[in-house]
Amino acid sequence: MSALSTEFEKSKQQTAVDVSCAFCAGKSMHLVMDFGEVALAGGFLKKDDFASEPKFPLRLFFCEDCYAVQVVDVVDPALLFQNYFYFSSAIRTLREHFVDYAMEACSRFLNPEESTVVEIGCNDGILLKPFADQNVKTLIGVDPASNVIDTIQDPRIHTINDFFGVRVGQQIEKQYGKADLIVANNVYAHIPDINGVTKAVADLLKDDGVFIFEVHYLGKIIESLQYDMVYHEHLYYYSLISLQKHFERFGLCVFDVKPISIHAGSMRYYVAKKDSSHAQKTSTRVEMLAKEELSKGYDRKETYARFRDQVAGRREQLMKLLGDLKKKGRSIAGYGASGRANTIIQYSGITREHIDYMIDDAPAKEGFYTPGSHFEIFSNRRLSEDPPDYLLIFAWGYFNEIAEKCQSYLVSGGRMITPLPEVKVVFVPTKDSDL
Repeated sequence: MSALSTEFEKSKQQTAVDVSCAFCAGKSMHLVMDFGEVALAGGFLKKDDFASEPKFPLRLFFCEDCYAVQVVDVVDPALLFQNYFYFSSAIRTLREHFVDYAMEACSRFLNPEESTVVEIGCNDGILLKPFADQNVKTLIGVDPASNVIDTIQDPRIHTINDFFGVRVGQQIEKQYGKADLIVANNVYAHIPDINGVTKAVADLLKDDGVFIFEVHYLGKIIESLQYDMVYHEHLYYYSLISLQKHFERFGLCVFDVKPISIHAGSMRYYVAKKDSSHAQKTSTRVEMLAKEELSKGYDRKETYARFRDQVAGRREQLMKLLGDLKKKGRSIAGYGASGRANTIIQYSGITREHIDYMIDDAPAKEGFYTPGSHFEIFSNRRLSEDPPDYLLIFAWGYFNEIAEKCQSYLVSGGRMITPLPEVKVVFVPTKDSDL
């Protein structure tokens, strides 16, 4: 047994007593990874703020009672989300994805001209606008980030600048009636009071309404060693088998699932009330996925011990590659100042000895510094002004889109490195290449 696995076994006695499961309140909690004290992944800051930057513990646990994988160190959501730097519409891949999403949801579940759709965590309206283009009668977006939701400015969309929960759900029902469809995309993992929000969803849905949410899939995290998904915003890492236990407590059930490629491997879950017409026609995909998860051990703590051992190996490979390149005098810049980047940087111990600066395509981040590591963030223009020998692609899930944006850099001899799912230097054929 490796040293890391031995540490995992000892952690049962050392840490399980002080934490309980956010879903079932169980105490059979087992430490998966301890990232130590880290800065908030979305806490981009200015130079004057370095000295006062807060740091928080970050620990990932597995509940043996209900199979939920979760971060137990909860940070005040107001600190995380009320001034947010993530604007979904800045990413072309996401814009195209949500157009397809709206078309599918309307064709499967709605009579648009008579329907009410509510989105939890609507961001800048990237999904609600395609719903509006499908002529959905009533659209309500809820989001706590005032700087993001205020950018929607679309008369077809009603917005509520708040956190979704029982109170807001009741407010929506009183003003607009119950919902035919509730959607939540990459936010259902962000909610400390997950039981309260799930109750609010169940209460707000019509008897034959549908709740659809997309979230990063635990199976992809384990198989591709995507430890970079772990940060304070992402409290939960869902398997189907854990969700089935969770929704059963609220009279809901998962009636369909759909794997999607967004964020390097997500799952779209379709949920309805247990006595609805949808529940009576549950897809065989649900049973097949549940069986697959059990066969892969997503209900066993040993699976997560192996995951931690393998992640440590990836970290060692990345740091060796960066160290070797720096010894040869090569310059390296990071691309994609996301929350995922900040987890890789802080967990791996990447410093100015390893990379020189950071690039991001979101204008809102330009001129800020990355949390914890304090790399200055520049726009893509920096590649033509000060091209590095290598680009470390932290946003590796959008590798092809980034490569397309960096054609000039690649044509001039620039190279790219991926930290996951494998640590490697990637040759990228350019439009001018013979390959």
